Amino acid sequence: MTNNYIDEDGLHVETLQEIVDDVVEKLKAIYGDDINVDGNSPDGQMINIYAQAKADLLDAIVSVYNSFSPEIAIGTTLDQRCAINGVIRRGATYTTTNITITADRTVTIYGLDTNPDDPFTVADDAGNEFYLLETVTLSAGDTEVLFRAAEAGDVATTIDTITEIKTITLGITAVNNDDSAVNQGVDEETDSELRIRRQSSVSIQSTGFLEGLESALKNLSDVVDAAVYENNTDSVDGDGIPAHSIWCIIDGGDDDEIADVIYRKRNAGCGMSGSSTVDIEQVNGTIFTVAFDRPNYEDLYISMTLQSLDALHVIDEDYIKNQIYTNFAYDINEIADFTAITTWVKELDPLAVVISGGVSDYAGGYASYLEPSSIDSRFIMSTSRINMTVV
Repeated sequence: MTNNYIDEDGLHVETLQEIVDDVVEKLKAIYGDDINVDGNSPDGQMINIYAQAKADLLDAIVSVYNSFSPEIAIGTTLDQRCAINGVIRRGATYTTTNITITADRTVTIYGLDTNPDDPFTVADDAGNEFYLLETVTLSAGDTEVLFRAAEAGDVATTIDTITEIKTITLGITAVNNDDSAVNQGVDEETDSELRIRRQSSVSIQSTGFLEGLESALKNLSDVVDAAVYENNTDSVDGDGIPAHSIWCIIDGGDDDEIADVIYRKRNAGCGMSGSSTVDIEQVNGTIFTVAFDRPNYEDLYISMTLQSLDALHVIDEDYIKNQIYTNFAYDINEIADFTAITTWVKELDPLAVVISGGVSDYAGGYASYLEPSSIDSRFIMSTSRINMTVV
């Protein structure tokens, strides 16, 4: 009987040592027990070559077998498994920001809409380039226009750093970003994030169920996060939700797609709260208005002082900052816990010790944890708001 088989417990394969022992046993049956199969002998080396080739093949088979589970599959294979549940990996988005352009005369600059191959381009002091979105004719003076990062993903902006003109144009004398980004780009959804979202998708098919509505909203294209709150009492609750109503907070996504999901999933007779409204024409020709809200973004500031346990060890501040940003994307109404951040820092660098610090909604007053100001708020991370000091 083969030692490689599938049963009710899954796939079983031989280890490298078991393969070596099996080959040695068979060769001795052919040539006798006195053959030299030591690791430094020609026969021993040949046996190890054959055994390793078989072990590599078995490893590939194990990978294929495991990839049938979305909990283990990775990359494009995970995309295929999640597609069975109608869940598609979210792609990266672009950072957009307003930039003030100073001109000394009337001048037309071309954006991605009319010149996609060579739009008017500026850059920040870190080398990140930004493209003009729409062609515009400027008059002498200052004009604020919208730009998009050249690269998709997490491209952070810091006020007063986008000052370099890459597309030299007669009449353009200066550029500068006076405000924070309009929209912060996000990286492509990771395998772990996609697995979590697929797990929640199993409740999408429920009808008139709070979790089903929230799950369906979260799985819409380009939706970053969603939260659904319910007030089933006879009066307005402490969060301002009317009696017998729901309040849907959705970050990202298309208004019409969001409204369609709420229309189909909400309980019959259930009221809705929200400043964003979409009219849906029902089968009988009447208009049904769906209401929901977008989240209130709150900048999260992090401050920490670190010390190395080894005087010769150098703490990589930029690496730690980027890892904190990547791994602490907060959901709507999620509390920022400084302990969780320091634990992550310790895993990143075992020789680094966080000796003080905290989180805050401004550059000061740091505390061990911070709640959003309201249940419709969401903390937004940026490496530019992580202050790190090494002593």
